[in-house]
Amino acid sequence: MPLRAIGARLKESFPGRCARTFVEQQGLDRAMAIASQSFTALIPLLILASAALPTGSEHGVADAIVGKFGLSGDAEKSVRLVFAQTQPGSVGVGSLFLLLFSGVSLTRRLQRMYLQAYDLPPSPGVRGTFNASLGLAAFLAEVGLLSLLRSIVRSLPFDWASGLPLTMVVGVLFWTTVPFLLLDRRMPWRRLLPAGALAGVAVSLYGVATTFYMPVLMTSYSRRYGLFGITVAIVGWLLCMAVIVVSTTIVAAEFDRAREPWACRLRATLGFDQPLVVPEGAPLEDEREVSRRWQ
Repeated sequence: MPLRAIGARLKESFPGRCARTFVEQQGLDRAMAIASQSFTALIPLLILASAALPTGSEHGVADAIVGKFGLSGDAEKSVRLVFAQTQPGSVGVGSLFLLLFSGVSLTRRLQRMYLQAYDLPPSPGVRGTFNASLGLAAFLAEVGLLSLLRSIVRSLPFDWASGLPLTMVVGVLFWTTVPFLLLDRRMPWRRLLPAGALAGVAVSLYGVATTFYMPVLMTSYSRRYGLFGITVAIVGWLLCMAVIVVSTTIVAAEFDRAREPWACRLRATLGFDQPLVVPEGAPLEDEREVSRRWQ
């Protein structure tokens, strides 16, 4: 078989379509933007939220990072300096508004990624911004829930064996709920479950892998570059997480519209083939396009 024919077959195969869609949708650029916004918007919001909690929880973000990566010595000191406590009263209304705006901007970026991946038109009016705000609230709630679960699991015997399944379950629920909210509930949650399962499992496994190399990396960066090294290490970690989320979303979206027999049988068996929900008030041309696309 000629190489050109082999290349054409690979291009039209399921893995080839996933790779082509990742390139067409600028997956790496999206991941870099998501990672940078997560560091500049989401983490400051978490610091403010932990500062507003009762006494003993003020350093929740720093404690979570130190516990997550098992840091000690210079690396632990640097992390605690980077994520030092911020009193709620010391943050002005304008700064708080900018942080909230940046957080919503992060979830809007995720919203655009999901819309483009599943080939859906944007929500009309302010509905998209409202759903992005709900997605931000879900982000903060999921981080708090994971932190609580880790603190509970650490007190149990064989915490390494029970922590991973719990993290996977929470991750699957989270990465299914967030796109469900961001897509304005236009897609049934079952059709978003493959994306949630892929992202939740992949992020959890990567989280376990980072417990082995991140302590060494952050200690080395802390000794070489000080606080800047800790920032670089965390941004790199967030970038890998963002690449996983973008990649699994694209793979799940391609699976959702794949017409290969194996994909159709699997979707039918799992009950994923459900009609798209057209939001009330959508333009007629969108309704016709949606009906044509999912027939």
